[in-house]
Amino acid sequence: VRVHEHLRLFELGELVAPPSTPGRLRLATPEDAELCLAWFRAFGAAAAEQAGRDEPHHGPLETFTIEDMLLRIEQEVIWLWEDDHGERVHLTAANPPAHGVTRIGPVYTPAGHRGRGYASAAVAEVSRQYVEQGVRCCLFTDQANPTSNKIYQALGYEPVVDMVNLVIQR
Repeated sequence: VRVHEHLRLFELGELVAPPSTPGRLRLATPEDAELCLAWFRAFGAAAAEQAGRDEPHHGPLETFTIEDMLLRIEQEVIWLWEDDHGERVHLTAANPPAHGVTRIGPVYTPAGHRGRGYASAAVAEVSRQYVEQGVRCCLFTDQANPTSNKIYQALGYEPVVDMVNLVIQR
């Protein structure tokens, strides 16, 4: 058994609005399904790279199908950030709320669009929408990824518990 990654669970305390970011957040539509699926699948490798790991975590996102994506789009739990030119530059998703709580994620920005505030703006807006519905928001971060940890804490997400993902080797 070896530790694959150290995770931290955060819960939103008082939401802090980030600086204004050009563009807008919108719900994904069925026409966005292929792009959303590609970005869901790309998330694991990108997250591992940002955390300095050579191997991504292989979880359920890699096995999603177009039907899974269309269901999530129908459930209205996938949002896209469009820049001022209408280009889709970021994805924020969530799980449907259960017992008054939603988990935000995955949060994905393609490499060429990172560092422009899209993730902060999108996560803040999605979180605000849920809070206004009376839903508590949580999310997980890889502790080795300083960018995501910094972004979420700046938005008002507070650490709840640390945990690890283990890999069992034969």
